[in-house]
Amino acid sequence: MVTAGVFLLAYLVGSIPSGYLLVRAARGLDVRRYGSHNIGAINVVRVGGPWLGLATLCADVGKAAAVVFVTRSLALPAGVIAGAAFLVMAGHAYSIWFLLREGRFAEGKSVACALGVMLGLAGIGVLPWHLALAPLGVWACALAGPRLVSGRWWYISPATMLATTAMPVAVWAAHPASPYLILAVAMAALILARHKHNIARLLSGTEPRLGERLANPGGGARPADAATNEQVSERRNLQAQGGKP
Repeated sequence: MVTAGVFLLAYLVGSIPSGYLLVRAARGLDVRRYGSHNIGAINVVRVGGPWLGLATLCADVGKAAAVVFVTRSLALPAGVIAGAAFLVMAGHAYSIWFLLREGRFAEGKSVACALGVMLGLAGIGVLPWHLALAPLGVWACALAGPRLVSGRWWYISPATMLATTAMPVAVWAAHPASPYLILAVAMAALILARHKHNIARLLSGTEPRLGERLANPGGGARPADAATNEQVSERRNLQAQGGKP
């Protein structure tokens, strides 16, 4: 019963859509309608600015780290700690909050939650701090390298996917109990699977780079689907008038 309760609580904590709630409260906007349509910190920066993005990052990292610390404080075995850590990520990626309200999930990627898990594992002594932070270093180098060479930031999603693949390697290097290595592989698989839309946007050339903020979201800027519908209507009007689309 204790294990089931811990797992349920971990999922429910992960399901709290921090970025969505913060942007809705501060700007009155649905962050999912803009940019990458994601509820994570990077898209919150594009829609609501850096302070809302930082608050979202802290909330998402914090909820995952808290689950790890609380589970460990209950003196539960490694398998339960690892399971709860994965479920907080699954809750963020597949939030029951959106499912109950709208009948669908949001585009949560659980990247910040993964960072929170890694920091939590370091905090309870499973990982040394340098290995826990190694994927973050990979992510930063992947973004900064192109900036130094070309003067432009790289796309965030490839850097994130590269850092994601470094997580199982970093955990393996610490030689922890097997549940933690399984957790690292499962975390990486979840994050990579949730990047399928980013991969599609990269292939189509519509993925935003780091530092690209939307112009006046909610005012001058429009969601992508609204712009598309207007373009379709314009083409139909031209065709009806005998003009060329």
